[in-house]
Amino acid sequence: MRSFLKAQKVIAGFVALVFFLFSGVVVPAQAAMIGTAEILSAQDDALARQKVHQFLEREDVVRHLQAWGVGAGEAQSRVDAMTHEEIRLLAAKIDQVPAGGDALGLLVAVSIIAFVTLIITDIIGVTDVFTFIKKR
Repeated sequence: MRSFLKAQKVIAGFVALVFFLFSGVVVPAQAAMIGTAEILSAQDDALARQKVHQFLEREDVVRHLQAWGVGAGEAQSRVDAMTHEEIRLLAAKIDQVPAGGDALGLLVAVSIIAFVTLIITDIIGVTDVFTFIKKR
């Protein structure tokens, strides 16, 4: 009986020590209100990104991109790498293209944005696409 009481005290002491050690590790949770504008902005960004992706999936756009040597998958990945502002600008350009009209201007805009993005990433040193950009 004495050994059982002694074992109980040791176990109780060990459990108390573990509870004490873990109570200092707990980090309090933090919460904040999310404004309606933030939610709507995130939804607008998702819709704009979806619109650009759908535009790049069109048959005529894929044909033009392939004629310029840009694969559909590469164009989609470049769209994924664009900032929120670039996506919104591009989606607004898609809305301005007349129905049934030529989307050459939009494709030029997409190409210029992609070209500028690649130049910036080359200057930063993230990619090595262009040989005319000198590295430090």
